[in-house]
Amino acid sequence: MAPKRAEEIHVKRVAALGCKLPDELPEGEILTDITQNKWKLGRTIGYGGFGDIYLASKDIDAPVRQDAKYVIKIEPHNNGPLFVEMNFYIRAARKEMIENWCKSQGKRQIGVPTYEGSGSHIYGGQKYRFLVIPRYGVDIGKLFLTNGRKLPMKLVNKLTVQMLDALEYIHSRGYAHADIKGSNILLSLCKEGENTQQSKAYLVDYGLAYRFRTGSGIHKPFVHDERRAHEGTLEFTSRDAHHGTHSRRGDLETLGYNILQWLCGRLPWEKENDTVPSMMDPDDVHAQKEILLSNLPLFMDKCFPSKKKPPPPAIVEYMKYITELGFETKPNYSYLRSLFQSGSNQKNDVPTCLYRVRESNENISFPISFKRPYLRERKPCRPVNGEIRITRNTQPKYPVERKEFCWEAVLALHPDKLAKLTLQPPPSPLTPPPSPPPPSLPTYAMLNVIQRMKEKQSGSFRHKTFPKSSEDLKAKWMTPAMEEVVQLRKKTSTLPMSSSKTSPRLTRSRVAQLKRLGNKKSYKKKMLTKEEKVHHHK
Repeated sequence: MAPKRAEEIHVKRVAALGCKLPDELPEGEILTDITQNKWKLGRTIGYGGFGDIYLASKDIDAPVRQDAKYVIKIEPHNNGPLFVEMNFYIRAARKEMIENWCKSQGKRQIGVPTYEGSGSHIYGGQKYRFLVIPRYGVDIGKLFLTNGRKLPMKLVNKLTVQMLDALEYIHSRGYAHADIKGSNILLSLCKEGENTQQSKAYLVDYGLAYRFRTGSGIHKPFVHDERRAHEGTLEFTSRDAHHGTHSRRGDLETLGYNILQWLCGRLPWEKENDTVPSMMDPDDVHAQKEILLSNLPLFMDKCFPSKKKPPPPAIVEYMKYITELGFETKPNYSYLRSLFQSGSNQKNDVPTCLYRVRESNENISFPISFKRPYLRERKPCRPVNGEIRITRNTQPKYPVERKEFCWEAVLALHPDKLAKLTLQPPPSPLTPPPSPPPPSLPTYAMLNVIQRMKEKQSGSFRHKTFPKSSEDLKAKWMTPAMEEVVQLRKKTSTLPMSSSKTSPRLTRSRVAQLKRLGNKKSYKKKMLTKEEKVHHHK
C-alpha cells in the first residue's frame, strides 16, 4: 500500500500558550495586502502553535499550483508573534534593502527572506493578520534527524558561513533573531537535474525578533526581565536570553549550540530518552550552560567524549570567542566566517537540497510538509495585554480610488495600524461591548502598586490609635455612651499627675471604675447639700 502524502495525513493542531488557532480558510480565498496587491490562497502546507501556512499565488484567475513560489502565514489578529514578524519584515527585509546591502558587502545574496506583502483579512466574522514570503524547501532539523542526528563537517561549515552572513545583515538593521534552530533554517527549492551544491540556506521565523537598538541607534543595556526570561527554544537559548534580554552576542551563542548539536548529535543538557523536552527545568539548563561555558575543555569533552575524534578546532575557537565577547560589542563576523571557510576533506554524502524525498520501496515522491513535530516548538512570547492591543490612533479609512504607494509613508505609521480594515460590522446598540479582559501578566508598575498595598495593609492597619482629644471625633460619629466615655477621658487627662507615675491605661474596666467613683462622689455631694439645707432651716 502506497504511503499517504504529507498533506493527507491528519495533524492535530495545538495552540501555543496564550494564543488561539485560526479557522482554516478555504482554497481560492482572495487576500488584499496593504499595497492593494491581491493574493490567492492554495492548500495548507503547515500548522504551528500560532497559525497556519498556505501556498499562495499572485495570479488570482488561476488555481494555485503545487509548485507555487509564495506562502502566506495567517494568525488571529490578537496573536503576537506574526505582528512582531511583520514589523521586522517591513522595517528590515524589503527586497531593495537586502539588495543594496549585498552590493555594499560584495555578496550575491544572503539567507534572509524578502518581504512580499502583509495585511489583514476578515473571514467568518473574525479578523486575521497575514504575511507573504517566498516559499522554501526542507529544513535542517528534518535533515539532521533523518541522517541519524549527525551532519557532515562540510555541510555544517557551509551552513555556518551562510547563517553568519544572515545574522550580520539582521544585526546591521538593529535586530536580533532570538530563535535560531534547525527547524527555522530552510533550504531553497531546487528542481530535479539542478546542481544541489548551489542550494542556499534561509533563516526564517522572526516571531521573537528583538530590537536591541533604540530609535537613536543606542544599544539597549543588559537588564534582567523576568517576563521574557528563558524565551526561545530551551535547548538553544543563550545565557542572555535566559535573563530575558537579547543582543548580537546571544544570537551567535545560539548558533554555536546548533553547530555543536549538528556535529556531536546531542547537547550535554539534552536527555537521552526525554521525549518531552518541555519537562526540562529552564533554571537547571541555564546553570549548566553557565558552568560549561566557563570551562570550555570540560564542555568539549562532554560534547565529544571519544578521544579518537577530538572536537573540530573551528568550533572550539568559535565558542571561545563568544565567551570573551561583550554584551554590546559588535562581533567580528569576518573572523568567525574564516574559521569555517577552510573547508574539510570529508566527503559530503548528504545532499544540501532535499525538496524531493523518495521512499525506499515505493516509486512515489511528495513535497516535504512544513509541519515539524520532531522538534519542540519554541516557548511563545507571553502577550502582555495581548487580547486588547492598543494602537496609536483609530482605524484609518482607506480611499476608494487607488493612490501611488510610498514606503516612506508606510514606515512613518505603526505596523498594526496599517493592517486594520474598516470591514467590521458595527456593534448592535442592544448588546453592549464586552469588557476587556485583564492583562495576562502584571507590569512592573502594577507589581509596585500591589507591594505597596500589601505593606500598607500589614503596617498601617495593624493597630488603630484612639484620638488624642474629643475634638478629633466628629459629633455625628458619637453615640451617648461614646460621649460619656470621652468626657470621662477628658476629666482624667486634666487631673494632676505625679512625676514618678504615668497615667493608667484607659480600659473598659477602668472606665467602669471611674464611672462608679463619679456616681459615689455625686451621691455624697447630694447628701451634703441636703444636710446643709436641714441645718440652715434649724
